[in-house]
Amino acid sequence: MPSVRLRIAEEFSAALAEIYSDGVLSRIESAVRNLAQFPEMGSPRVRRCLVEQYGEGLRQVPISTFLIVYRYDGRTVDVLALVYGPAVV
Repeated sequence: MPSVRLRIAEEFSAALAEIYSDGVLSRIESAVRNLAQFPEMGSPRVRRCLVEQYGEGLRQVPISTFLIVYRYDGRTVDVLALVYGPAVV
């Protein structure tokens, strides 16, 4: 597999800075690193409100009570947001 470019949105970085649990923070950071190797690891079943906000083609990875929301276009993983709440579609 060719290397995948990983881009982190400012919105995601700002939300990440608000995480105070070292354990949850570590799990989120690990999941984001894994996206570079396994960009399709997240579920394509994403809340409609997130699709309306960020557009089609999203995927999500649940970590604790958060969702990492991202898009993969075959070459680049754009990590868009870290949202609070259960992984309900």
